[in-house]
Amino acid sequence: MGRYLLAVMLAAAPAAQRPWSEVAVIDGDPVMRGLPKDGIPAIDRPVFVPAAKTSFMADDELVIGVFDGQTAKAYSTWLLNGHEIVNDKLGSVPIAVTWCPLCYTGIVYARQVQGRTLSFGVSGMLWRDNLVMYDRQTDSWWAQAAGAAIQGPLRGAALKVLPSDMMRWKAWRTRHPDTLVLTKIEAGGLNGASDVYRPYHGTGEIGVTGRTRVNRRALPAKTRVAAFRFNGRAFAVPLDDVAAAGVIVASVDGETFIVAATADGSGARPTVLIDKETGSEWSAFDGSATAGTLAGATLERVPLTLSYWFAWQAFFPDATVIRR
Repeated sequence: MGRYLLAVMLAAAPAAQRPWSEVAVIDGDPVMRGLPKDGIPAIDRPVFVPAAKTSFMADDELVIGVFDGQTAKAYSTWLLNGHEIVNDKLGSVPIAVTWCPLCYTGIVYARQVQGRTLSFGVSGMLWRDNLVMYDRQTDSWWAQAAGAAIQGPLRGAALKVLPSDMMRWKAWRTRHPDTLVLTKIEAGGLNGASDVYRPYHGTGEIGVTGRTRVNRRALPAKTRVAAFRFNGRAFAVPLDDVAAAGVIVASVDGETFIVAATADGSGARPTVLIDKETGSEWSAFDGSATAGTLAGATLERVPLTLSYWFAWQAFFPDATVIRR
């Protein structure tokens, strides 16, 4: 018990106060260690409760939400500040819900790689100021923002990004009233009651190691972007642009992409969109036409990642910025 509580308390310590040491150099950038392996404990046996029993959740709590058409689940980023990874399943699909608070990257990955199911832990290291995960099966290191193995037997392998949403708890609960919610009992009440990274998010500070690449010419470093990958290319749309316009339509390699968000810029999207060509109404959450000529049609959903610009361009330096 004492060892587990110590791990939780270490995880709750502000990242900027940890001593950082260089342990390796990968692709020209140092890997920095600030905690021992599993010093931040991933959640391996998640426990969920229905939305009706979530008095521990605040309306403005930022959550990572997943939905497979039948089951909806929400994971509080306030809780994940002290855990960073949840090894879970959505239906029959093994998933890893990952969160790097320094980079504002909440990404859900499939845990099946090269025919085996992996489980992930927190290495205690950062690369380009981003969470370095490790898998317990091969001890390979994985860059969370890119979903790529950067060292070890699986170096070069990539995780499949799964669709997810990031939005305030109130918005997610409204959209999915039957959602299940990750409880906070694993944290022993020591974290998850508030956003311990709020001061960091409210400043111009970039990461904590001082080893971060950033291209400020394209966007200010802490700009929040809606980022995605398509046909081997990376793209970023400033979230404030999307929130102000309501929707941004972009053409990429002959394909049309629609990026939408609410005015608060939380990452949630409006419930209804209307296309100019037919007047059909579309749900921006699942890309389905709910009324009009095209009712019943469905758009293909491209997984979207929220991120600080400095983090996204550190892994995708050639990322194209799409403005309104």
